Amino acid sequence: MLMRVGHYWLPVAVGEGGVRHAFRGRRWEGESAAEAVCGEPLALAKPSEMDWITFRSCHGCRCVLLVEAGMRPEEVYAGRSSARAAAQATPSLRQP
Repeated sequence: MLMRVGHYWLPVAVGEGGVRHAFRGRRWEGESAAEAVCGEPLALAKPSEMDWITFRSCHGCRCVLLVEAGMRPEEVYAGRSSARAAAQATPSLRQP
């Protein structure tokens, strides 16, 4: 039986902002650098609570994990842009 190590997410600051990347392992053990699931080598540091809230998730990491789980990313993300466009085209109920 194949045993998977798993992954964890960690916000990584880049310039003025940052991105939440996935990394192999159970949890961050204080390493100063690691390669993200998407293949990008990154410097790591303890994130703030705001980093968790404000940084977006890495699309590349998400797609790799979806494929590893046997899912096709294009099917998971299908309709998101059309749903978003429909929501923007629909008048807000709060407007008079």
